[in-house]
Amino acid sequence: MSGLARRLGLARYQADERYRAALKAFAVRELERAKAELEAALELLPGHAECQAALGLVLLEEKARLAAQEAFERALQVNPYEMLAHFGLGMLAYRAKDWLAAEAAFTHALASRPKRPETQYYLAMVQHRLARNDQALLMMRRAAAGFADGQDRRESHCQAWAREFEQLLQAV
Repeated sequence: MSGLARRLGLARYQADERYRAALKAFAVRELERAKAELEAALELLPGHAECQAALGLVLLEEKARLAAQEAFERALQVNPYEMLAHFGLGMLAYRAKDWLAAEAAFTHALASRPKRPETQYYLAMVQHRLARNDQALLMMRRAAAGFADGQDRRESHCQAWAREFEQLLQAV
């Protein structure tokens, strides 16, 4: 892309178009297309931290753990507050059952976007794994409320976990 086109913001516009196309592909589980769109967006705008983090999430879904981690880390080099990158690192740690690393990553993600129910859910689950069911209950209730606000069916799943945490706390 020419220097003039970059100065006019055309690269940014085209990268954003590719990013939106990637999100649509990801939503319908067309991972290869999503990855191709994100790579095209990053070619146009290499410093786009959110695109880099989204690429990491696609790679995570493809079970390309190392490549996903590298994408998340590149995103954080560009923007240390990139929520998706912290969330992705949290998912990697969660799947590896590294509860302390997952807690740290999800806490950073939550600091970037405090009302994100997915992050609250996973942070609650980490607290449960760390036997901090009082904190898990509080966070799971927040997640349930966040999902309820969006009329998301995951609210009932959160409510079930909250009841489980309440029972565990009563048994102590």
